[in-house]
Amino acid sequence: MVNSLEKEIIAAGETYLLSGQIAVLPVSGYEEYLASGNRIKFEKSYFERRRQLAVIGLAAYLEDRQEFSELLEQILWEICNEYTWALPAHLPVTGNEYGRESSVYLDLFAAETGQALAEILKLTGNRISPLVYQRVTDEIERRIFTSFESHSWDWEYKENNWSSVVGGCVGMTALSLMPPESRRLARFIKRLDQSMQSYLNGFGSDGACVEGVGYWGYGFGYFLYYAQCLAEVKGDTRYLDLPKTKAIAKFPYYMMMNQQNYIPFSDYSQPELPSGLLSYCQKQFGAAVPEITQTSGLDADHCYRFAQIYRNLVWSHQTKGAEKTAAVQYFQDAEWLVIREPDNDFLFAAKGGTNQESHNHLDVGHFVLGSIDALYLTDLGAGEYTRDYFVEQKRYDYFPPSADSHSIPVINGQRQQPETQSSQKAVFSQMNEGYCFQLELKEFYSKNSELKSGERKFIINQQTGQVKLSDSFSFSQEKNEISERFVTQIPPIIQDNHVLLKGERRCEIHFETEQLWVKEKKFKDHSGCEQIAYIIGADYQLGKEAVIEVKIRMQNN
Repeated sequence: MVNSLEKEIIAAGETYLLSGQIAVLPVSGYEEYLASGNRIKFEKSYFERRRQLAVIGLAAYLEDRQEFSELLEQILWEICNEYTWALPAHLPVTGNEYGRESSVYLDLFAAETGQALAEILKLTGNRISPLVYQRVTDEIERRIFTSFESHSWDWEYKENNWSSVVGGCVGMTALSLMPPESRRLARFIKRLDQSMQSYLNGFGSDGACVEGVGYWGYGFGYFLYYAQCLAEVKGDTRYLDLPKTKAIAKFPYYMMMNQQNYIPFSDYSQPELPSGLLSYCQKQFGAAVPEITQTSGLDADHCYRFAQIYRNLVWSHQTKGAEKTAAVQYFQDAEWLVIREPDNDFLFAAKGGTNQESHNHLDVGHFVLGSIDALYLTDLGAGEYTRDYFVEQKRYDYFPPSADSHSIPVINGQRQQPETQSSQKAVFSQMNEGYCFQLELKEFYSKNSELKSGERKFIINQQTGQVKLSDSFSFSQEKNEISERFVTQIPPIIQDNHVLLKGERRCEIHFETEQLWVKEKKFKDHSGCEQIAYIIGADYQLGKEAVIEVKIRMQNN
């Protein structure tokens, strides 16, 4: 097992000692967000300062050196001077001004900052001067503890990563600084159970994280960090003992493509899942996890979350690789199907669910297909996070979460809508030579009053690398137009009635129409970098009852 993280931390710490500079948080960053909604300028400086905090905090923990302690004190002091620990994107805004409560606003990053400061104080002990120690604890009291006690926060009821991250950080901060038997700590733990239950309510018993694999590493990570801390300080294992917790711990194994990549559903951005978290899941729950041969690096997380980096340092251990293992997993509650067959270099995944999931995309009936190393029909994952990306009325104007970026049909000019219903009729079954997955799409085309039914069915043979897609429609009107759409990032080649996608392998898509076209689409990914996708269209003129069949095959060149 290669554990170079400790050396990375000390080396980065030496670099900071030489420069003696602490990252500046420019007021222009706050102002630019108000003016344009751009988050990048401010967040770059913010996360650089959090990197310095993590590096010097851990360096001071690892080595009792006065230089590290002195620089740590200055960093702690500057963080205490910040206008707010929250990000501008999360602050309350009225008109063109931040709300008066912004300085004590308790978002993801304010909570993470409080947790980092509290744990650093706990780890470094008397290496911090009484003055700085008091200043830090006073700010934690004001910005975290009193703020938490004085408000009912909407994140306490969110069934996504917010409840576990903010709640978990508040809990860990309290467990780090409050006496274990204090009544105040007991009140915190009791109230935070609402947040933890809200988070768990976002999962079915199948353990699928509908926010995507990256958010599993984030939300479930903080859920477990708090659960373990609660068990360690109070002997309270209530969250570690839950069957659902064990089911959630298994999720990444089934979503793997290979050691670097996962199925990119929802707001996915290629993650390096924390080695400490994966190691803990294997040790605590016996979960199969991706292979770990070395500890996650210092820069694996661009937000430099202290809780994660510290646990990578102390929890990581070597695990056996799982990406070469065949797996067929149907998440019945989420209605996600994943088929991984390494021996035949084949991977297929499809999703049902709803169009009102956390970090939702308009994508019920969407699928991906490819080899273990590359997707030929793909999902683009998360787009660039801007202010409007999380405004419901504007979210689907962005290409990545819109219906246009997914392999689903356009029916009489109408696209899927963000409806709350689930597909409900989703059925997964095994056949003699493969698997069948079918679901009803009608509920998600609420603007298509003429659509009586629209069933999508996949028949998958992982041994031959073949997928047969059948869309069956019933309409109340005589003439109808369907445009089947397929999304790829490989330049498509149209040949008569089929499309060829060439990479290390080849993917052939055969249609029952020659009305085929390709549209190139430029978009910004989660990092703000410009990318290109190709939409393959196949147009059909249909009567009142019709079935469209598309045959897709992965094969060697």
